[in-house]
Amino acid sequence: MEKMNPFAKWAHCNALTRQNAWSHLTLEPLPIYRDEEKHKYFWEPTNEWLNYSTTECCNNKTPEALANIERYRHGANGWEIRGKTVHHCLETKMLGHEPADAGDFNEWVEPLLNDPFWDNFEPWAVEYMLCDLDKSVGGQLDLLGYDHSSDQLTLIDLKSQSKSGKVYSTNAQLGSYVEALEKHHGFRVDMCRTVWAKPGKTKIGDDQPVDECLEAWHKAWNLFDAKQGNF
Repeated sequence: MEKMNPFAKWAHCNALTRQNAWSHLTLEPLPIYRDEEKHKYFWEPTNEWLNYSTTECCNNKTPEALANIERYRHGANGWEIRGKTVHHCLETKMLGHEPADAGDFNEWVEPLLNDPFWDNFEPWAVEYMLCDLDKSVGGQLDLLGYDHSSDQLTLIDLKSQSKSGKVYSTNAQLGSYVEALEKHHGFRVDMCRTVWAKPGKTKIGDDQPVDECLEAWHKAWNLFDAKQGNF
């Protein structure tokens, strides 16, 4: 029996275009950009700055915990430059470009890029900005693509951590992107997943069901939105 075209269920989405150089599809960018310094998103069709970011809405850490995290943000080995470097290196691989310079973070990047998970993964969108206009929330997903090993359209969030970093729930963040994709493009992903990059080791996280991610996002948003009335 001939195998059904895995892309047929998304044929209605006009934003998906097939690339000549590859066999897979790519998702055309939305008219949105981000001010990197302010970490604010701007929606061009209505000429408006969005009020919040997904990261901001999903943050449930205490002020003390945030202060402790901030202590390790900057510097040559800070988590900010590490995260940017690791994300950029995966982005260049997914786009089929020449390998990016990992600098001091090759210990994170090498196992990430060489993980066999990517052998069956076709990227559709990389570092893709999107938003929920109803909530005035902007965000940027790390990776969307088709996982041929499971025949699922999969949304991926990439986290870089120190050796002692612990796994935590990313359901709310992923749920925000799931909902925004559906609102803008009319399709829902099949599965969500988190990839954890550590020095010398990459862990491909377990399945994160879409319904659970959406539920976590709605809960996080309701809590965040309720707090805004106090200011």
